[in-house]
Amino acid sequence: MKLGVVAVAGAVVLVTAAGCAAPVQREARSTALLSAAISAPVAAAAATPSVAESRAKAEPETIPTTCVGEQAIKNAKACLPPGVFAKKLCGGIYPEVALSMFAKGTPWTRIWLAGDVEAWNASGGLTHRAKLAFDEEVIVLSRHSAGGGGGIVMTGAMASFDVLRWDGTCVSVMEGELTTRRPPAPKPAAVPWGRLEETTRRALLTSPKVKATHDSLDKACGSVSSPAAKKSCEKADKAFTNAVAEFVRGGGALPTPARRP
Repeated sequence: MKLGVVAVAGAVVLVTAAGCAAPVQREARSTALLSAAISAPVAAAAATPSVAESRAKAEPETIPTTCVGEQAIKNAKACLPPGVFAKKLCGGIYPEVALSMFAKGTPWTRIWLAGDVEAWNASGGLTHRAKLAFDEEVIVLSRHSAGGGGGIVMTGAMASFDVLRWDGTCVSVMEGELTTRRPPAPKPAAVPWGRLEETTRRALLTSPKVKATHDSLDKACGSVSSPAAKKSCEKADKAFTNAVAEFVRGGGALPTPARRP
């Protein structure tokens, strides 16, 4: 009997002289499976972002150290950080970044409140009103021109500014609510101690004055059960905040914030 060999769909088949097919035991689908195995990693790799792209998205902004522009404010010029950084900064609450920007030697324009003001606070994506006290110190981040759209200038309209407070939040205030004249004792917004990174807290406590006022704050505010105790707590809180501001303004060393926009 004569035998013939025919290849059918990846399988080897023996054909007898009578025309009967006798397939050899080999999986016909092996070729298809092999092709799928080879092509699958390629498809997965194409759908997965590169390591560089992932790192670029996850990496926080570097805190700027130089001005990228100036804007008129009252009778002065304000040194402004990059617009993208300012926008991201005002999209959250970053007290460590605020301490870094208020530090001694930074170029950012400090300005002060000309009176008690209620301003819009948009930090963290939740818009609400915030109260700022007379003589509070802030940093100018960006300027919004006065007037309506379409190039129409409204008579008597003032520009507004987004400013950074010592507590790491941003508020929008009108130009007329600010003054470029430094008060005798500029007021910082209360620093949110509980929100600070542990490394920042340790660095601040290296200052004997910060540590002493922090201990006094813990003692005074441990149990507030009367109006007198409440007043004592508020006084201790103010002393502690001023001690922190004095340390930062005086050039006290602080770590680079890990939590950044």
